[in-house]
Parts: sequence; structure tokens; C-alpha cells
Amino acid sequence: ALLRHIPSALSHAQPHLHTPSITMAAFAMTTTPLAARTAPRAARSPAARRGALVIRANGGGSSKGGEEGGRAFNNDAFGMIAKNANYGLFASAVAKCGLEECLTSPGPFTVFCPNDDAFAELCVKLGVSKMDLMSNDRIPAIIRSHIVEGPNRLANMADGTKLTTIAGNTLTISNGAVNGIKIKKADIKVDNAIMMAIGEVILI
Repeated sequence: ALLRHIPSALSHAQPHLHTPSITMAAFAMTTTPLAARTAPRAARSPAARRGALVIRANGGGSSKGGEEGGRAFNNDAFGMIAKNANYGLFASAVAKCGLEECLTSPGPFTVFCPNDDAFAELCVKLGVSKMDLMSNDRIPAIIRSHIVEGPNRLANMADGTKLTTIAGNTLTISNGAVNGIKIKKADIKVDNAIMMAIGEVILI
């Protein structure tokens, strides 16, 4: 059965970045009666629009809905992106680059998460299709440039803060942005990471 999408803290970009810390309690899923699950689906709300990270999670693990259903994911960094259709390309790239084990390990990490629209723009920049993107020589370094060891909250970082990624390059935090890319939603806490939603892929 399809799991109901629950809008998460990565939904809706906000004009300001002083977002309070969000605990996993915000992602709790309530039990839905069978009658409600079999009732006609309601109209899609604005909160479910493309680009919003809709987390489906509970205390243990949960499965990815839709035609890819079946696999259970935990509430770690990889699980959070893998369970969301709007971040599927990022999750696929993470797995393709052999980083799934990294993002399911205890960590902790800071992960900057580009949505699928960001990867579509990247395809245009690189002149490749989405299918060819995953085998592009630049992808491993690009994906590693979105992962930083250690938990870093935007609320605690002064302008000019430097972060070193697992690729070895440096990211600069300034004016609510990372390397000039606006952070759409910040300081989202999962089991092993602090996650930040961004609308562009970081290129070094």
C-alpha cells in the first residue's frame, strides 16, 4: 500500500533562515484507519508540490512508496532522501557513488540536499541526460561536495564559516547560503545528520 506523504521540515522555502531545530518527533506518522486508506484520495495540497521534501518516517523504519515500494529505510540521512520522490536523483547519485553506507553510518554529518529540479538544471549545465548523469565522471566529486563530517547547524554558524567536505573542498556559509546557493530550509535533524535543503547543486 502507498504510504501517505507527510510534509516535512524541508517543505516550503522560507524567506528567513532562523529556523528552529526540528526533532524527529515532527516526522511521526499516525495510524490511518483502513476506511480512510481506501477512501478516494483528496486533492493534492500545495504542501505536496514538487520540490518539497515529504518525509515518511516512524520510530523504526519505513518503506518507499509508489512503484518502488518494498525496501525499508531508517531515519538516517540516506533514508530521508531515499524515501522522498523529489530527492530521488540525489539518493540515486549517493548510491551510485558508493556513499549510501556513509550516510547510514552513525556519523554525524551535515548534508546539503539538492532536489530533483536542481539536478535537472545540472544536466543542462553538463550537457547530459538524466540517465547519463549518473555515469558522468564529475558526479562522485560533486556528490561528496555536499557532505561534511560533523553536525553543523546554520543557526550556530557565523557568516564566513568554512566547512570542509569529504571531497576535501571548502564550502563557505554566508548570508543564509552555501557557496552563494540559498539554503531553503536549515537545521533539520535526523538520526545521524543535520540536513539542509538547497535548490541548486554545489559545483566546485
